[in-house]
Amino acid sequence: VIKFDCRIEVDGSESIIECDISMQNPLACINTGLLQSYSTITPEVRIIAAIVKRWAKRRNINDPSHHTLSSYGYIIMLLHFMTTHKAADNGGIESIFYKKDHGCPLLPNLQWMDQRWLQSAPGTQYSEWQQKPSNQYTTMKHPSEEKYVVNTYYLRTNEQSVHSALTQKIQSKTAKSPPVGYLLSAFFKYYAFHFDFKKHIVSLNAITQSGPIEREAKAESDGWKLFGQSLSIEDPFEEFYDVAHVLKPLNFQRTKKEFALAYSKIVTCMSTENGSLDADDLLEAICEEYVEDK
Repeated sequence: VIKFDCRIEVDGSESIIECDISMQNPLACINTGLLQSYSTITPEVRIIAAIVKRWAKRRNINDPSHHTLSSYGYIIMLLHFMTTHKAADNGGIESIFYKKDHGCPLLPNLQWMDQRWLQSAPGTQYSEWQQKPSNQYTTMKHPSEEKYVVNTYYLRTNEQSVHSALTQKIQSKTAKSPPVGYLLSAFFKYYAFHFDFKKHIVSLNAITQSGPIEREAKAESDGWKLFGQSLSIEDPFEEFYDVAHVLKPLNFQRTKKEFALAYSKIVTCMSTENGSLDADDLLEAICEEYVEDK
């Protein structure tokens, strides 16, 4: 991986963007394609992803070289949250697991969604593949792990017809998704208080029919650490790889506290006398620069 800074001019002022180029790694292109496809489905995912990345950077919990989580890890956490929750009739959200009514998630899971659902009649229940499609066009040998075969399947949304059909299905949901602010606060709340880090892992293979992915199952299949309470994130394609392996226990605890702090700031700001706050001021409060205690 080649890393460099790129100077660009935005509205007359110069900015520096951190860039990296991955060489001889086709899986990096596939990962990028998956994230790009998710980003085109709804504007909410793009907005929240940008806020989360800024928040993690400003709070100093976004540097793998110092044993904190990468931006990629935070995006997988966001996608896990949005593919495992759906809009509720009361205006909030609820888990997709253990429900009789398998409603469409906030984001359809592009690796598991049954493509036939896109051509189904209006009102047809969201459905997933029983098994992820696997054939000569969707599988490839891992570039460095000789015995590992990667299933690269996901729904490509770059075709206009596919993208239009998918967005129409989402827009026709009975229960409409909450606004961005609610989803952002729910994301922070989920990982601060509800996600069971000791029992489960963050994974895009956590789907309606199988439920959350158990840490014990990953310990058996891929030798992941079983004991202790920490964050584990399964890579969408290299499923043996824990994206959060760089995270040390103390940094995990601080990261979890940062999720709780961000949620509490949103709640506090919305609990003021007028019940609202300027969006820019709220973002500034959430993304306040971290100052280490001396």
